[in-house]
Amino acid sequence: MIKILQIIGIIITVIGFVGFMTTTDVYSQVQKEVVEVLCLSCLKLDPTLPAEADFTFDTATDDPHPDFVLDNLSSGIVFLHYSKDACAGCDVMLPTIQELFSAEYGKQDMFQKQHLFNGSLIHYYYINIDHTIETYEETFPIYDKENIEGLPMFTIVTLFYDHGTVRPYYTSLYGTLGPENDTPEKRYSYLTNLLEYSIGLWEENIPGYEP
Repeated sequence: MIKILQIIGIIITVIGFVGFMTTTDVYSQVQKEVVEVLCLSCLKLDPTLPAEADFTFDTATDDPHPDFVLDNLSSGIVFLHYSKDACAGCDVMLPTIQELFSAEYGKQDMFQKQHLFNGSLIHYYYINIDHTIETYEETFPIYDKENIEGLPMFTIVTLFYDHGTVRPYYTSLYGTLGPENDTPEKRYSYLTNLLEYSIGLWEENIPGYEP
């Protein structure tokens, strides 16, 4: 009899806990966080990854930079925005990027734009790897400099001087830009500063660039 009462008590407790979780904001918050973390994990991306903006000359695969990137560098820096349909971090970053480039498009669209940023030209490409053409999709591993294979990924290609030659110089950022950039305002400010820095490098080195 005692065991039966204990079993009944456990069942009542479990039912009560489930009812509490499904009728409060706690459940919604926990569900949101779990779903987002799982989405990022399946893409091999740590949601707390810091925004490392270390630039480098060599691509992740040692392949040459794509022709469309090299050609565009003659008139401005290149910003490649990689996304995917099933990607919570992509949903977080999309409004910030659209505001940054004064652009409107759907998550599944192919989109590119020449954008004037403080008087300097930026070649912006939105690349959803589920819906893009092969030419753009093939660039993703080339610029995945940390070999994370995670999305979203943002690549900025500028120019820099390297042992007598001006060469493409790039960095790639991942996710929502790290815990230090935990609001739309901070993410926007971080990217703005990075664009200004990249444009400064380009302006200093464009006189010696030969695509």
